[in-house]
Amino acid sequence: MHVMRSNNAGQFSDRLAVSEDGVEMTFATNYLGHFLLTRLLLGRMADTARDTGVEGRVVNVSSTVHTWFAAADDPFAYLHRVTRKTTPYDPTKAYALSKLANVLHTKALADRLKEMGANVTANCVHPGIVRTRLIRDRAGLVTNTVFFLASKLLKTVHQAAATTCYAAVHPAVAGVSGKYFADCNEASPSKLASSSKEASKLWSFSEGITDEKEKQGVVHPTSFRLQVQNSNADRGMAIA
Repeated sequence: MHVMRSNNAGQFSDRLAVSEDGVEMTFATNYLGHFLLTRLLLGRMADTARDTGVEGRVVNVSSTVHTWFAAADDPFAYLHRVTRKTTPYDPTKAYALSKLANVLHTKALADRLKEMGANVTANCVHPGIVRTRLIRDRAGLVTNTVFFLASKLLKTVHQAAATTCYAAVHPAVAGVSGKYFADCNEASPSKLASSSKEASKLWSFSEGITDEKEKQGVVHPTSFRLQVQNSNADRGMAIA
């Protein structure tokens, strides 16, 4: 048995939307809400792991799409431009950025857990290509035809969940932290996603936003208008 937290809710939005906190909504939903929730639960997870002797595990669900965000484009500058509408909104690029953030968050979180001496690990996974309801905004003849033609390559929901379950409970992953998994094996993320410097910058950036909410007494992820129903039960057709 493990003390486990899985960050899996997400969205793929065809249109630009900005949260009440002034953050592009795909980034806020797929990453920032998870950052805040994990941060709020971290002390409790560390205490529980210490008191029970059971290792805690945080699993971030990312995607191979994180590699689509070009290393030449600064993530924070791009997010700033998109949020302020000084550059055209590209839903795929916005999604790729949010998934890059999941990987960088994992790296930074693993470092902090080690510094804390907590018996808690943090890893992220690429579940694979699975037909859910994530991109339901694009549902239609063309999308349905593409997924039909690619059906032999798609994973079932159960198959897609296998890597998340592996990272969450398998004995082989005990003590392993800060890694990226695909098909129940350790894999290599993009060069940008492997950058300790970028991971540290993202952590500081995220703390800056969430600290402001905590000062205001708003310390729950719903402040980012997280759509909880965007979980596995209500996802769209997706490259997850």
